[in-house]
This record gives sequence, structure tokens and C-alpha cells, in this order.
Amino acid sequence: MRGRLKSKIIIALCLVLLIAVLYCNWKFEVVAINPCYGNEQCELKVMTWNIHCFEGADKKRQKEIANLILKVDADFVQLNEFNQDSCKVMDSLLRVKYPFTEEYQSRRWPGDIFYSKRVMSNSGHVYIPIVGKSIQTIKATIAVENDSVQLFGTHMRSNQNYNGITDKKKHRSNVITSYEQYRESQITRCFQADWTKVEVMKSNHPVIVMGDMNDFNQSKPLDILCSCGLVDSWWEGGNGFGTTYHDGWLRLRIDHILHSDKLKLQSIKVIDTNLSDHNPVVAGFSVNN
Repeated sequence: MRGRLKSKIIIALCLVLLIAVLYCNWKFEVVAINPCYGNEQCELKVMTWNIHCFEGADKKRQKEIANLILKVDADFVQLNEFNQDSCKVMDSLLRVKYPFTEEYQSRRWPGDIFYSKRVMSNSGHVYIPIVGKSIQTIKATIAVENDSVQLFGTHMRSNQNYNGITDKKKHRSNVITSYEQYRESQITRCFQADWTKVEVMKSNHPVIVMGDMNDFNQSKPLDILCSCGLVDSWWEGGNGFGTTYHDGWLRLRIDHILHSDKLKLQSIKVIDTNLSDHNPVVAGFSVNN
């Protein structure tokens, strides 16, 4: 009798634990579960990748990065941490297939660049009307079928080597914890997300926002972007955790592709590679008419 009761208690506790795990996974959007999702037929394929390729970039690695991008054959590619002076080999290979480009600070570290097969209009750096302030977001509009799609490529503040810790904290202690660094950096990311949201809400076209956002799903910066109707592509159609950043044992998903409801997600994948400390994210879309 006691043995049966004990078994029932164990089963009940396991069910409660399973429900709690599933709820937390849903609440914080950790592991996507969409095993049957995916359709390679799409009207627009985009790719975002932090290639970590700046001063002194190795020519062999440049060629390998370019070959991977060309193999994916996306219509539109955004690269973070790209330096034009150091990536001439890669650039020459990509421009054969991607003749249209738009860049921001790509002659400085860390810069960003768009490569597009299609003509871009309304392209350039997202300007904000605050003296001494800017956000690392570039934009472009391209024609897709009977509509146009506006794309925003962003690179939000990193959590590493951030010197913006307040003087009060510096005075209190010379030791800055990783959590303090993360929270201070997130304030800047929220600022960047707020102004990107302003631009997104101005658009009359379907919108894609993508790039290295240096934060997780359900974080404040991502919540700001999603509050204007954008949807996270990985949670919608991905399968598994979808690691985009790897450094030793550390595995994070901090590179994202968000889209408006005027676009239908057809496919989403993360490509595992050791060519950078980030993995590229590729998504395919069709336009909802």
C-alpha cells in the first residue's frame, strides 16, 4: 500500500515538474519546438551574421566566410563586425553576386554592411535627433513581388568591455560584476531598441529587423522591438535552442531575425560554423497579400 502511494506521489511530482519546465520554456521562449516547420520555397531569403572580421582578418578565413555566404544564396545579407579595409578579399568575392551594398562605420571597428542582390532604396544609417547620440542600425528597402520590404540591420551594445558603469559604482568598488556589466549594457540596448522601434513604426511596408542584439528572447530590448508587432522568427519556426554565439563552453542565442505580420515565415535555421564566434541565422519569407 505504501509502495503504491509512494509511486503515485513520485509520478505526481514528475508531472508537476514537467508542467513547470514547459511553462518556463513557453514564458521565456528558451527552446523552440517546431519539428515539422519549414518550407524552402520563399520570395525573400535573408541572412544575418556577426563575422568577427576586422583588423588583420585572415585571407583564408575571409574566403571561407564568403563561400559559406554564397552557398546559402540569400537575397539579402547583413554582416556585423565587418571592416572594409581588412575584408577586401571577402568583399570582392561577394560583390559578384551582391552588387548593391550599404554600410555603416565599416572602415572602423565594429562596422556593419548590407549585401543585396536587389536594388536598395531609402537606404542609410538610422538617424536620431539627439546631439552626440547615434544607434548602430542601418536600413534599406527592396522590392519583393508586388510589394516592398524594409529591412533594418542592427548591432546592439555588447556586454563585454563596457566602460559605461556609473561613477557611483566605480567609487564603491573597483570590481564590476558580470551582472552589473550586463545591466548597464542593457540600458544602452534599450535606447537602441527604442529608436529602432520609432523607425519601424514609420514604415508602411513589411518589416524585418535582424542582427546581433546581444540579448535574449523576452529581454527588455527584444520586448521593446516586439511591442510594435514584430515576431521572433526562431520561436515561431525554429527547432531547438538555436545557439548563435559560442565561446568555449558558453552557448547563447543573441542574434535574431524579427518580422512583421505582413510577412509569412517559411523557414528559419542557424548554421553551425567555427568561422566566427557567432553562427549565421537564415530565414525565408513570403509576403502576405
